[in-house]
Amino acid sequence: MHPRPALVLVQLFEEGRDGGRQKADLMVDPDLSLLDATGRGDPDAFESLVKRYQRPLLNFIARYLGDRSAAEDLTQEVFLRIYRAASRFEAKTKVSTWVFRIAYNLVLTEIGRRSRCQDLRESLSRSGAEGARGILTDPLERLELKEEIMNELGRLPGNQRAALLLRINEDLSYLEIGEVLGIGVQSVESLLFRARKNLRESLGRTKKQGAKR
Repeated sequence: MHPRPALVLVQLFEEGRDGGRQKADLMVDPDLSLLDATGRGDPDAFESLVKRYQRPLLNFIARYLGDRSAAEDLTQEVFLRIYRAASRFEAKTKVSTWVFRIAYNLVLTEIGRRSRCQDLRESLSRSGAEGARGILTDPLERLELKEEIMNELGRLPGNQRAALLLRINEDLSYLEIGEVLGIGVQSVESLLFRARKNLRESLGRTKKQGAKR
């Protein structure tokens, strides 16, 4: 699920198409049997799913939301929903895509909740979008990307940030990213292109500012 750190920056700045990985092979989904067993009440199968997805989910949510503590709570909620819905899962998509779709929807709900609370607290015109900005508090050793990249990543628009995290950190195909975000493959390509472009420009400005000091 996690590419080696040395490959992260290469993947980050690639702008080619996804190639043959856009078609997910549902017939060989390794998690399907675990989810099926979970739906039949097998606690060991559910524990295996938790072990497989706990770290990827926690990292995805924490880096998107910028709040490790809230990410831990949301990760538990994701697993609760997985357990409740396992018996109703239809193998029209990969289990991993379904899992990250649940996580993404919960993050959007949390951002909306924070926006409403922000409006109530400040009672001014400031946008509640601050709830979607990542102010990364994780120790550097826990991150797979360099600190400066993660700081700039947190400033990207939400859908660009989500697409880039799913691509470089979870190694999802364009098709799978589209299924998580509820958009088409061409839209995913456009999101990733703009995300990489914005990130490069932002990192370039940061580097210039650092050189002037």
